[in-house]
Amino acid sequence: MSKKLYPFVGLVMALVLGLSACAPVATSTPTSVPVPVVPTTVAPTVVVPTLDAMTQLMTAARAEGKLVTYGMPNDWVNYGGLFNVYSALYGIAHEDTDMDSGTIISTLEAEKASPVADTTDLGLNFAKLVEDEGLSQPYMNSNWSDIPDYAKDPQGRWSAAYYGVIAFLVNADTVTNVPQTWEDLLKPEYANTVCMKNPGSSATAQMIVLAAAFAHGGNETNVQPGLDFFKKMIDGGILNGVSPSVANIQKGECPISIQWDFDALSNKYQNPDLNLQVVIPSDGSVAGMYIQFVTAGAPHANAAKLMLEFEYSDQGQMEYAMGFVHPIRANVQLPADLLAKFPPASAYSAVSFPKNYAALDAASAAIADGWAVIHP
Repeated sequence: MSKKLYPFVGLVMALVLGLSACAPVATSTPTSVPVPVVPTTVAPTVVVPTLDAMTQLMTAARAEGKLVTYGMPNDWVNYGGLFNVYSALYGIAHEDTDMDSGTIISTLEAEKASPVADTTDLGLNFAKLVEDEGLSQPYMNSNWSDIPDYAKDPQGRWSAAYYGVIAFLVNADTVTNVPQTWEDLLKPEYANTVCMKNPGSSATAQMIVLAAAFAHGGNETNVQPGLDFFKKMIDGGILNGVSPSVANIQKGECPISIQWDFDALSNKYQNPDLNLQVVIPSDGSVAGMYIQFVTAGAPHANAAKLMLEFEYSDQGQMEYAMGFVHPIRANVQLPADLLAKFPPASAYSAVSFPKNYAALDAASAAIADGWAVIHP
Protein backbone atom coordinates (compact mmCIF):
# COMPACT_ATOMS: atom_id res chain seq x y z
CA MET A 1 0.00 0.00 0.00
CA SER A 2 1.27 3.44 -0.88
CA LYS A 3 1.20 5.66 2.17
CA LYS A 4 2.08 8.96 3.52
CA LEU A 5 4.02 11.72 5.44
CA TYR A 6 4.71 12.87 9.59
CA PRO A 7 6.85 13.76 14.31
CA PHE A 8 8.56 12.61 17.78
CA VAL A 9 8.10 11.06 21.02
CA GLY A 10 11.39 9.61 21.97
CA LEU A 11 11.66 7.09 19.10
CA VAL A 12 12.20 3.46 20.09
CA MET A 13 13.39 4.76 23.45
CA ALA A 14 9.79 5.84 24.03
CA LEU A 15 8.78 2.24 23.69
CA VAL A 16 10.43 1.29 26.95
CA LEU A 17 8.66 3.49 29.43
CA GLY A 18 5.86 1.73 31.52
CA LEU A 19 2.97 -0.57 30.51
CA SER A 20 0.05 -0.60 32.82
CA ALA A 21 -2.36 -3.51 33.04
CA CYS A 22 -3.85 -3.95 29.56
CA ALA A 23 -7.52 -3.34 29.71
CA PRO A 24 -8.61 -3.42 26.10
CA VAL A 25 -9.93 0.09 26.26
CA ALA A 26 -9.20 2.77 28.86
CA THR A 27 -12.13 3.36 31.11
CA SER A 28 -11.65 7.02 32.02
CA THR A 29 -14.16 9.47 30.62
CA PRO A 30 -13.47 10.47 27.00
CA THR A 31 -13.52 14.23 26.62
CA SER A 32 -16.05 14.22 23.82
CA VAL A 33 -18.57 11.83 25.35
CA PRO A 34 -21.17 13.63 27.48
CA VAL A 35 -22.31 12.04 30.71
CA PRO A 36 -25.99 12.83 31.06
CA VAL A 37 -27.80 12.51 34.35
CA VAL A 38 -30.41 9.77 34.24
CA PRO A 39 -33.86 11.13 35.09
CA THR A 40 -35.35 9.53 38.15
CA THR A 41 -38.87 9.08 39.40
CA VAL A 42 -37.91 7.81 42.85
CA ALA A 43 -38.04 9.84 46.00
CA PRO A 44 -35.68 12.85 46.03
CA THR A 45 -33.60 11.32 48.81
CA VAL A 46 -32.53 8.45 46.50
CA VAL A 47 -29.51 9.24 44.29
CA VAL A 48 -29.59 7.51 40.88
CA PRO A 49 -26.08 7.07 39.44
CA THR A 50 -25.25 8.53 36.04
CA LEU A 51 -24.37 6.27 33.17
CA ASP A 52 -20.66 5.75 32.70
CA ALA A 53 -19.46 7.65 29.61
CA MET A 54 -17.58 4.68 28.17
CA THR A 55 -20.60 2.46 28.65
CA GLN A 56 -22.68 5.00 26.76
CA LEU A 57 -20.14 5.10 23.95
CA MET A 58 -19.96 1.31 23.67
CA THR A 59 -23.74 1.03 23.68
CA ALA A 60 -24.11 3.66 20.95
CA ALA A 61 -21.31 2.12 18.86
CA ARG A 62 -22.81 -1.36 19.10
CA ALA A 63 -26.16 0.05 18.02
CA GLU A 64 -24.47 1.46 14.90
CA GLY A 65 -22.93 -1.99 14.39
CA LYS A 66 -20.43 -1.00 11.69
CA LEU A 67 -17.15 0.86 11.14
CA VAL A 68 -16.07 2.01 7.67
CA THR A 69 -12.42 2.99 7.11
CA TYR A 70 -10.29 4.23 4.24
CA GLY A 71 -6.63 3.29 3.76
CA MET A 72 -6.38 0.98 6.79
CA PRO A 73 -5.89 -2.52 5.28
CA ASN A 74 -5.07 -5.55 7.39
CA ASP A 75 -1.43 -5.68 6.22
CA TRP A 76 -0.65 -2.06 7.15
CA VAL A 77 0.91 -1.64 10.63
CA ASN A 78 -1.07 -4.64 11.94
CA TYR A 79 -4.48 -3.09 11.37
CA GLY A 80 -5.68 -6.65 10.83
CA GLY A 81 -4.79 -7.37 14.44
CA LEU A 82 -6.36 -4.17 15.74
CA PHE A 83 -9.64 -4.66 13.91
CA ASN A 84 -9.87 -8.34 14.84
CA VAL A 85 -9.63 -7.48 18.53
CA TYR A 86 -11.91 -4.46 18.17
CA SER A 87 -14.63 -6.48 16.45
CA ALA A 88 -14.31 -9.33 18.95
CA LEU A 89 -14.58 -6.95 21.92
CA TYR A 90 -17.50 -4.88 20.69
CA GLY A 91 -19.29 -6.95 18.04
CA ILE A 92 -18.87 -4.22 15.43
CA ALA A 93 -18.27 -5.18 11.79
CA HIS A 94 -15.43 -3.49 9.91
CA GLU A 95 -15.09 -2.57 6.24
CA ASP A 96 -12.00 -0.99 4.68
CA THR A 97 -11.30 0.38 1.23
CA ASP A 98 -7.56 0.46 0.63
CA MET A 99 -6.41 3.66 -1.05
CA ASP A 100 -3.39 5.95 -0.98
CA SER A 101 -3.34 9.27 0.83
CA GLY A 102 -4.20 11.46 -2.14
CA THR A 103 -7.19 9.29 -2.98
CA ILE A 104 -8.33 9.33 0.65
CA ILE A 105 -8.31 13.12 0.70
CA SER A 106 -10.07 13.52 -2.64
CA THR A 107 -12.68 10.91 -1.67
CA LEU A 108 -13.42 12.55 1.69
CA GLU A 109 -13.82 15.88 -0.07
CA ALA A 110 -16.06 14.39 -2.78
CA GLU A 111 -18.26 12.69 -0.16
CA LYS A 112 -18.75 15.71 2.11
CA ALA A 113 -22.44 15.93 1.27
CA SER A 114 -22.96 12.23 1.93
CA PRO A 115 -20.07 10.85 4.02
CA VAL A 116 -19.17 7.16 3.84
CA ALA A 117 -15.96 6.70 5.85
CA ASP A 118 -15.87 6.97 9.64
CA THR A 119 -12.10 7.17 10.18
CA THR A 120 -8.83 6.94 8.31
CA ASP A 121 -5.03 7.00 8.65
CA LEU A 122 -2.85 9.72 7.06
CA GLY A 123 0.67 11.07 7.34
CA LEU A 124 1.20 14.16 9.48
CA ASN A 125 1.79 16.31 6.41
CA PHE A 126 -1.94 16.03 5.65
CA ALA A 127 -2.97 17.46 9.04
CA LYS A 128 -3.14 21.05 7.82
CA LEU A 129 -5.32 20.06 4.87
CA VAL A 130 -7.60 18.09 7.22
CA GLU A 131 -7.96 21.21 9.36
CA ASP A 132 -8.36 23.65 6.47
CA GLU A 133 -10.92 21.52 4.63
CA GLY A 134 -12.89 20.57 7.75
CA LEU A 135 -12.49 16.85 7.07
CA SER A 136 -12.63 15.78 10.72
CA GLN A 137 -14.71 16.36 13.83
CA PRO A 138 -13.23 17.00 17.29
CA TYR A 139 -12.79 14.08 19.65
CA MET A 140 -10.35 13.64 22.51
CA ASN A 141 -9.89 10.03 23.59
CA SER A 142 -9.45 8.93 27.20
CA ASN A 143 -5.65 8.83 26.87
CA TRP A 144 -5.44 12.31 25.36
CA SER A 145 -3.16 13.60 28.13
CA ASP A 146 -0.63 10.84 27.36
CA ILE A 147 -0.23 12.00 23.75
CA PRO A 148 2.60 14.53 23.29
CA ASP A 149 1.38 18.03 22.46
CA TYR A 150 3.11 17.99 19.07
CA ALA A 151 1.30 14.78 18.16
CA LYS A 152 -2.23 16.16 18.51
CA ASP A 153 -4.39 19.10 17.56
CA PRO A 154 -5.35 21.24 20.58
CA GLN A 155 -8.94 21.26 19.31
CA GLY A 156 -9.07 17.47 19.03
CA ARG A 157 -9.39 17.40 15.23
CA TRP A 158 -6.62 14.78 14.85
CA SER A 159 -3.93 12.95 16.79
CA ALA A 160 -1.12 10.54 15.95
CA ALA A 161 -1.19 6.98 17.26
CA TYR A 162 2.22 5.79 16.05
CA TYR A 163 5.31 6.65 14.02
CA GLY A 164 7.95 5.03 11.83
CA VAL A 165 11.58 5.77 10.88
CA ILE A 166 13.26 5.68 7.46
CA ALA A 167 15.64 2.72 7.27
CA PHE A 168 17.64 0.48 4.92
CA LEU A 169 16.61 -3.15 4.40
CA VAL A 170 19.67 -5.05 3.18
CA ASN A 171 19.85 -8.59 1.82
CA ALA A 172 23.15 -9.64 3.36
CA ASP A 173 23.17 -12.81 1.24
CA THR A 174 23.85 -10.68 -1.84
CA VAL A 175 25.34 -7.50 -0.35
CA THR A 176 28.72 -8.34 1.18
CA ASN A 177 29.29 -4.99 2.90
CA VAL A 178 26.09 -3.83 4.57
CA PRO A 179 25.85 -0.02 4.22
CA GLN A 180 25.50 1.86 7.49
CA THR A 181 25.16 5.44 6.23
CA TRP A 182 23.70 7.41 3.34
CA GLU A 183 27.22 8.21 2.18
CA ASP A 184 27.97 4.49 1.99
CA LEU A 185 25.28 4.16 -0.66
CA LEU A 186 27.30 6.32 -3.06
CA LYS A 187 30.05 3.69 -3.30
CA PRO A 188 30.38 2.07 -6.74
CA GLU A 189 29.89 -1.38 -5.24
CA TYR A 190 26.21 -0.53 -4.68
CA ALA A 191 25.51 0.36 -8.32
CA ASN A 192 22.08 -0.84 -9.48
CA THR A 193 21.23 -2.33 -6.08
CA VAL A 194 19.04 0.28 -4.35
CA CYS A 195 15.24 0.16 -4.55
CA MET A 196 12.80 2.86 -3.47
CA LYS A 197 9.42 4.20 -4.49
CA ASN A 198 9.08 7.22 -6.75
CA PRO A 199 9.25 10.54 -4.83
CA GLY A 200 7.27 12.14 -7.62
CA SER A 201 4.15 10.33 -6.41
CA SER A 202 4.93 8.41 -3.20
CA ALA A 203 4.73 10.20 0.16
CA THR A 204 6.93 7.49 1.70
CA ALA A 205 9.60 8.17 -0.94
CA GLN A 206 9.32 11.88 -0.22
CA MET A 207 10.11 11.13 3.40
CA ILE A 208 13.13 9.15 2.20
CA VAL A 209 14.45 12.22 0.38
CA LEU A 210 13.70 14.29 3.49
CA ALA A 211 15.70 11.82 5.60
CA ALA A 212 18.66 12.23 3.25
CA ALA A 213 18.24 16.00 3.54
CA PHE A 214 18.44 15.86 7.34
CA ALA A 215 21.54 13.65 7.08
CA HIS A 216 23.21 16.31 4.94
CA GLY A 217 22.35 19.45 6.89
CA GLY A 218 18.84 20.10 5.59
CA ASN A 219 15.44 19.99 7.24
CA GLU A 220 11.74 20.18 6.38
CA THR A 221 12.16 23.78 5.23
CA ASN A 222 15.29 22.99 3.20
CA VAL A 223 14.98 19.76 1.21
CA GLN A 224 17.63 20.64 -1.38
CA PRO A 225 20.45 18.68 0.33
CA GLY A 226 18.31 15.55 -0.03
CA LEU A 227 17.66 16.20 -3.69
CA ASP A 228 21.36 16.91 -4.24
CA PHE A 229 22.26 13.60 -2.61
CA PHE A 230 19.86 11.64 -4.79
CA LYS A 231 21.19 13.41 -7.87
CA LYS A 232 24.53 11.80 -6.98
CA MET A 233 22.75 8.46 -6.54
CA ILE A 234 21.16 8.80 -9.96
CA ASP A 235 24.38 9.93 -11.66
CA GLY A 236 26.23 7.00 -10.06
CA GLY A 237 23.69 4.46 -11.27
CA ILE A 238 22.92 3.40 -7.70
CA LEU A 239 19.13 3.32 -8.05
CA ASN A 240 17.77 0.40 -10.04
CA GLY A 241 14.26 1.70 -10.68
CA VAL A 242 12.53 -1.22 -8.94
CA SER A 243 9.88 -0.57 -6.29
CA PRO A 244 10.63 -2.53 -3.08
CA SER A 245 7.50 -4.69 -2.99
CA VAL A 246 7.45 -7.85 -0.91
CA ALA A 247 7.61 -9.93 -4.10
CA ASN A 248 10.56 -7.98 -5.50
CA ILE A 249 12.46 -8.37 -2.25
CA GLN A 250 11.72 -12.08 -2.16
CA LYS A 251 12.87 -12.49 -5.77
CA GLY A 252 16.18 -10.81 -5.00
CA GLU A 253 15.48 -7.80 -7.21
CA CYS A 254 16.01 -5.41 -4.31
CA PRO A 255 19.37 -6.09 -2.63
CA ILE A 256 18.95 -2.79 -0.74
CA SER A 257 15.56 -1.20 -0.09
CA ILE A 258 14.96 2.20 1.49
CA GLN A 259 11.65 2.20 3.36
CA TRP A 260 9.99 2.67 6.74
CA ASP A 261 11.55 0.60 9.50
CA PHE A 262 8.18 -1.08 10.14
CA ASP A 263 8.01 -2.23 6.51
CA ALA A 264 11.63 -3.39 6.68
CA LEU A 265 11.05 -5.31 9.91
CA SER A 266 7.88 -6.90 8.54
CA ASN A 267 9.81 -8.05 5.46
CA LYS A 268 12.60 -9.38 7.65
CA TYR A 269 10.40 -11.51 9.90
CA GLN A 270 8.09 -12.66 7.11
CA ASN A 271 11.08 -13.99 5.15
CA PRO A 272 13.24 -15.90 7.64
CA ASP A 273 14.99 -17.76 4.82
CA LEU A 274 16.55 -14.50 3.64
CA ASN A 275 19.41 -12.87 5.54
CA LEU A 276 17.72 -9.47 5.77
CA GLN A 277 19.20 -6.78 7.99
CA VAL A 278 17.50 -3.56 9.06
CA VAL A 279 19.79 -0.53 9.32
CA ILE A 280 18.94 2.92 10.67
CA PRO A 281 21.51 5.12 8.86
CA SER A 282 23.88 6.48 11.47
CA ASP A 283 24.44 9.79 9.68
CA GLY A 284 20.79 10.71 10.10
CA SER A 285 17.19 9.78 9.38
CA VAL A 286 13.71 11.04 10.13
CA ALA A 287 10.67 9.76 11.96
CA GLY A 288 7.14 10.35 10.76
CA MET A 289 3.80 10.21 12.53
CA TYR A 290 0.49 8.98 11.16
CA ILE A 291 -2.69 10.70 12.26
CA GLN A 292 -6.16 9.34 12.95
CA PHE A 293 -9.48 11.13 13.39
CA VAL A 294 -13.25 10.79 13.21
CA THR A 295 -14.34 12.07 9.82
CA ALA A 296 -16.73 14.99 9.55
CA GLY A 297 -20.25 13.64 9.29
CA ALA A 298 -19.14 10.06 9.97
CA PRO A 299 -22.18 7.76 9.55
CA HIS A 300 -20.94 5.63 12.43
CA ALA A 301 -19.31 8.31 14.57
CA ASN A 302 -19.61 6.42 17.84
CA ALA A 303 -17.97 3.33 16.33
CA ALA A 304 -15.15 5.57 15.11
CA LYS A 305 -14.72 7.18 18.54
CA LEU A 306 -14.65 3.75 20.12
CA MET A 307 -11.96 2.71 17.62
CA LEU A 308 -9.88 5.72 18.67
CA GLU A 309 -10.36 4.71 22.29
CA PHE A 310 -9.01 1.27 21.42
CA GLU A 311 -6.11 2.54 19.28
CA TYR A 312 -4.80 4.67 22.16
CA SER A 313 -5.43 2.12 24.91
CA ASP A 314 -2.55 -0.01 26.21
CA GLN A 315 -3.79 -2.97 24.20
CA GLY A 316 -4.25 -0.94 21.02
CA GLN A 317 -0.79 0.57 21.28
CA MET A 318 0.61 -2.93 21.76
CA GLU A 319 -1.21 -4.14 18.65
CA TYR A 320 0.43 -1.33 16.69
CA ALA A 321 3.84 -2.35 18.02
CA MET A 322 3.20 -5.88 16.80
CA GLY A 323 3.15 -4.28 13.33
CA PHE A 324 6.64 -2.89 14.12
CA VAL A 325 5.60 0.74 14.46
CA HIS A 326 6.46 2.85 17.49
CA PRO A 327 3.51 3.62 19.82
CA ILE A 328 2.96 7.33 20.40
CA ARG A 329 2.27 6.93 24.12
CA ALA A 330 5.51 7.18 26.08
CA ASN A 331 4.06 5.26 29.03
CA VAL A 332 3.55 2.05 27.05
CA GLN A 333 6.30 -0.50 27.59
CA LEU A 334 6.83 -3.36 25.17
CA PRO A 335 7.61 -6.85 26.46
CA ALA A 336 11.24 -7.85 26.07
CA ASP A 337 10.61 -10.44 23.36
CA LEU A 338 8.83 -7.92 21.13
CA LEU A 339 11.26 -5.10 21.84
CA ALA A 340 14.13 -7.42 20.87
CA LYS A 341 12.76 -7.59 17.32
CA PHE A 342 13.44 -3.87 16.82
CA PRO A 343 16.89 -2.37 16.25
CA PRO A 344 18.46 -1.32 19.56
CA ALA A 345 17.53 2.09 20.96
CA SER A 346 21.07 3.30 20.25
CA ALA A 347 20.48 2.82 16.52
CA TYR A 348 17.90 5.61 16.63
CA SER A 349 20.17 8.20 18.24
CA ALA A 350 20.70 10.15 15.00
CA VAL A 351 17.01 10.29 14.07
CA SER A 352 15.29 13.67 13.78
CA PHE A 353 11.59 14.17 14.27
CA PRO A 354 10.13 16.99 12.12
CA LYS A 355 7.01 18.30 13.83
CA ASN A 356 5.94 21.26 11.68
CA TYR A 357 3.14 19.70 9.67
CA ALA A 358 2.62 22.79 7.52
CA ALA A 359 6.31 22.71 6.58
CA LEU A 360 6.06 18.98 5.86
CA ASP A 361 3.21 19.67 3.48
CA ALA A 362 5.35 22.21 1.61
CA ALA A 363 8.35 19.85 1.70
CA SER A 364 6.35 17.12 -0.03
CA ALA A 365 5.54 19.41 -2.93
CA ALA A 366 9.11 20.69 -3.13
CA ILE A 367 10.51 17.16 -3.25
CA ALA A 368 8.03 16.03 -5.91
CA ASP A 369 8.86 19.07 -8.03
CA GLY A 370 12.59 18.69 -7.45
CA TRP A 371 12.52 15.01 -8.34
CA ALA A 372 11.08 15.85 -11.74
CA VAL A 373 14.16 17.98 -12.35
CA ILE A 374 16.83 15.49 -11.25
CA HIS A 375 15.05 12.40 -12.58
CA PRO A 376 12.91 13.49 -15.57
